[in-house]
Amino acid sequence: MALRTLYSTPVGLFLGVLLALLFPSGAIWVGWLGEIFLSLLKVLILPLILVSIYAALATGVDLRRLGGRTLGFYLLTSVFAAVVGTSLGYVFSRGIAPGLLDLAPMATGGDGFGNGFRVDRLVANLVPSNLFASLAEGNILHIVVIAIFAALAARGLDAPRRQWLTDGADAANALLMQMLSALLKLAPVGIAALVYASLAGMDWAEVFALRPFVWAVLAAAVLHAALFLPSLLYLVGRRGPLRFFLQVRAALATALATASSSATYPVSKQVLEQNAGLSPRTTSFTLPLGATLNMDGSALYQSILLIFMAQLAGAEVSLAQALMIVLLTMASSAGTAGIPGGGIAMMAFMLDLLGLPQTYLALYLVVDRFFDYPITALNVWGDLVVSAVVDRGLARSPDAQLAESDSQP
Repeated sequence: MALRTLYSTPVGLFLGVLLALLFPSGAIWVGWLGEIFLSLLKVLILPLILVSIYAALATGVDLRRLGGRTLGFYLLTSVFAAVVGTSLGYVFSRGIAPGLLDLAPMATGGDGFGNGFRVDRLVANLVPSNLFASLAEGNILHIVVIAIFAALAARGLDAPRRQWLTDGADAANALLMQMLSALLKLAPVGIAALVYASLAGMDWAEVFALRPFVWAVLAAAVLHAALFLPSLLYLVGRRGPLRFFLQVRAALATALATASSSATYPVSKQVLEQNAGLSPRTTSFTLPLGATLNMDGSALYQSILLIFMAQLAGAEVSLAQALMIVLLTMASSAGTAGIPGGGIAMMAFMLDLLGLPQTYLALYLVVDRFFDYPITALNVWGDLVVSAVVDRGLARSPDAQLAESDSQP
């Protein structure tokens, strides 16, 4: 029943789009259903990450091999996205006349303005100081660090105590996955309501005022999502891209509806394990890191946006400078985690680095409302592909083969 519900999740997505186009005024009456679904989904995220990472790493998995492969492939996909976005941004922005849009000064800046990347903020968001504060703030990166630390420390315990803790984590993980299965029976309704409420109030005229930007993002997204990532999946992961896409489509639909990589994590974990057959050890480590550090879509999208802003201001940005900015954005994603308006703060920092006026944040707010949803889906697609590729490599390792032989009667 749960798998049939997952397959019907895209139906809710299309139903929400249809209702938004035909009956936009009715969104106010059903939007609360989507908010309830999203809130319940978020409740499961942090405890699921905590127990699943612990259960995966406390049993002796090679963290160096798993972490190295995961970070390496995440870096590869993000760098490719940055290069594609920067290149196409240059191509499509050439026809934009400086001063095309009247970007009025922002009425309110907020506390996050001008507080972009800083080393001390990066360290503070990497190293937690209060577990309960991290849980309350929803800081996934902190939970990942705590879970890894606890799992490594558990390896030093005697076998009975270590086994007791591992059994408890496995039981908690099974309970949370069972709760998720029950919740996902309502996924089509919740996603339809979320999409309905989001699109009904969309001002499409503002988005299409920058048609070249829309085409640039679309072209870059297609190249990355339909060419590079499937090629990586086929050549390295040894999986058919179309079949894999159908197996994980429920996670992509959830990302497209919620615009949250974190909220999509439970669904991604379930479809990868139940539909695609990935090891829970792999998904428990790769997906939480992807939800916090992997920025395929964001790198692609923000690089294009920055180049268009520079063109509107009549400023020339070199290719090396643009790549440096995008790479800094990827590296500093952890530095803005948990900060209200973190995306705006990062964009303000980039504008300062380019010497562009802060009033151009208005353009960011106009387009981000629309592009946040497909860009999140692209981020999640990158997480799913990398998880499959990493799992393929670990499945062929001698340690994995030995563990498999030991588990057989």
